[in-house]
Amino acid sequence: MVVTLLAIYVGIVIASVLGGPAQQFFQGDKTVGNQLFIKANTSPFTIQAGLFFLTTVLVSIRSGIGNRGSSSGGKLSTFELALFSFLNSALILTAVFSFMDPISRAAFAENSRIARVFINREMWWTVAPLIALIVTGGLGKSRSQDY
Repeated sequence: MVVTLLAIYVGIVIASVLGGPAQQFFQGDKTVGNQLFIKANTSPFTIQAGLFFLTTVLVSIRSGIGNRGSSSGGKLSTFELALFSFLNSALILTAVFSFMDPISRAAFAENSRIARVFINREMWWTVAPLIALIVTGGLGKSRSQDY
């Protein structure tokens, strides 16, 4: 669970930091090595969401941390597993909504009660997984194999 959570946070940071330069590259305003550029009609949302999902997937798969191939069963309770799954999903939704331009995000929130919950409480959904990790015992020695 922690690997996925870290991957999501890394994806948010990469999308936020590299979204602008990547947008400039895809608009043809920046070059790589003073020679390579791409002239494409891509929105900032598309660039940021793409960077977010690509980074999240790559970090999750290639991180080298986690409990791959372990035959020992995890010690997470059903409640904790459900809680972290929900909070990770909420964090992903919140991140994707945050990449939208304000007008589109407001229109989306107006038309969807569920989206409104995530859009209007962005900061809460961003820190909720960390709070849950702390409250449930985090990565104590006896629980480090669970994540």
